[in-house]
Amino acid sequence: MRIQTIYRAAVAASLCLGATVAQVGNEILFVGSSTSGSSDQHVFAESGSGAVLVAAGEVYTDNVTGAVWSDQGRRLYVGQSLMDRVSVADWDGDSASWSTFYSAAGPCYGVEMDAGRGVLWTLAPTSTGTRQLVGLDARLGSPTYGQVLAQTTSLSGALRERWGISPSGNLAAVPAALLGSLDLVDLDPASPTYLQVVVSAPVTGASGLAFSMSAEVDAAGSYAYLLYAGTTSSAIAVYDIAAGAFLDFDPGAFGQQDFVLPGTVANSMDVAGNGVYAVVSGQGGAGWAGRVIFDYGNPSGSVFTPWSGLSVPNADGISLSPDELRAAVTSTATFLSSPSELKVVDVFSGLLLQTATLSSMWNVYTTAWQDASAVASYSVFGSGCAGSLGAPSLAAQAGSRPSLGGTFSLSVAGLPLDLALMATGLSDTATGAGVALPLDLSILGMPGCSQRIDAAQVDVVLGSGGSATWSWSLPSQPSLFGAVFYNQAFVLDPAANAFGWTTSNAGVGSLGF
Repeated sequence: MRIQTIYRAAVAASLCLGATVAQVGNEILFVGSSTSGSSDQHVFAESGSGAVLVAAGEVYTDNVTGAVWSDQGRRLYVGQSLMDRVSVADWDGDSASWSTFYSAAGPCYGVEMDAGRGVLWTLAPTSTGTRQLVGLDARLGSPTYGQVLAQTTSLSGALRERWGISPSGNLAAVPAALLGSLDLVDLDPASPTYLQVVVSAPVTGASGLAFSMSAEVDAAGSYAYLLYAGTTSSAIAVYDIAAGAFLDFDPGAFGQQDFVLPGTVANSMDVAGNGVYAVVSGQGGAGWAGRVIFDYGNPSGSVFTPWSGLSVPNADGISLSPDELRAAVTSTATFLSSPSELKVVDVFSGLLLQTATLSSMWNVYTTAWQDASAVASYSVFGSGCAGSLGAPSLAAQAGSRPSLGGTFSLSVAGLPLDLALMATGLSDTATGAGVALPLDLSILGMPGCSQRIDAAQVDVVLGSGGSATWSWSLPSQPSLFGAVFYNQAFVLDPAANAFGWTTSNAGVGSLGF
């Protein structure tokens, strides 16, 4: 029926608008090990439940140096050192299918995604023998997918491993591994200095031998952040790009003073896009993790708040969730504290939200949050009202999920005349006209019956033998990812009540994979 097609298009359009608000809460976390040949080199775990979906050893995750999700949770890119490549996993919500994305002339250190341009960057050796930033085509369906689009040539021969780019993809921070300077690289193709080192700032706040552990740039491109670990202390150096100088966190002391952290061995850092705070983890004692709030107007007023109730021996890795309200912290096993663990923490309270056991993993430096919640799901709620064959029941068919690019099917049972109307909508709290739900339908002569969802779309469903199937062919459209929809069946049953209809229970689904 054409009217059904129009209704479906309207619901799909509405889902497009609502998808972005439903993508957080149970993202998949990839956890990678920097070791080689261990039985479990990687884990996929649910951030919202702590459930481990996959724990495996895999040649494509041997010696992980970094990982990043893309394409609304459908793809994961992983940098590898000993294997000299970037690998890629296709994720279907339950398992990963691995392959080689890019083969390099040597170790690939880290991966970062310029999502707006579809460019994946890694730090890898080039024909010059130095490690340079290499930009790879990561646009699905592109004829040059996996090929080199651009690479720098101006990074010096200094050994480099840890680096980061701004959320806009326009600027990269690439420090020397043995700390000497922080280099900023222009990655904006529209800039006259594209691919060039535009800043090379000596890090004078570090004393003695110090190693770069993490580098970040805020979304506005105003500040670059460098976490380093020295022989006597660990600190964060913050470079004010407009001023061309590092912030001095203790102007009363002689020389440049960076923000000193409580642990002597800092391991990992992630910075909120707006630069208001950073999360940091490290070793020393029982391990530590916490949040730094920066005061740019008065740097000496910046404050580190440890998550004191969190047990994280050897806290090797830390990363912020897409909503920047949670952090993933890895705790690597030792002889005295086993096994390794992944912990999801509330950034502001330090409250432990979930724990996932990482069985035989160790040296767990890499955590990567999925850019959306990938698992398509469907569940039922509420109850129907009594009819000639009892209360009609609605449920997803066995094995059916609302997966993008697939067909989702619901079964409706308890149909005396083998006819029902399937309603689909976007809310279970109010109709499009603003009427509060659930709505008592006794005023229509349907005692005990309730309308539980907004009926934005209504399809006629014909069955046989008292049951029927309703199916929905879902487009493979990333903008629909994570969108939530609702269903309820209205069943023709003249003998049930004065109105001649009954209602089923309701269902709620989330589009995914």
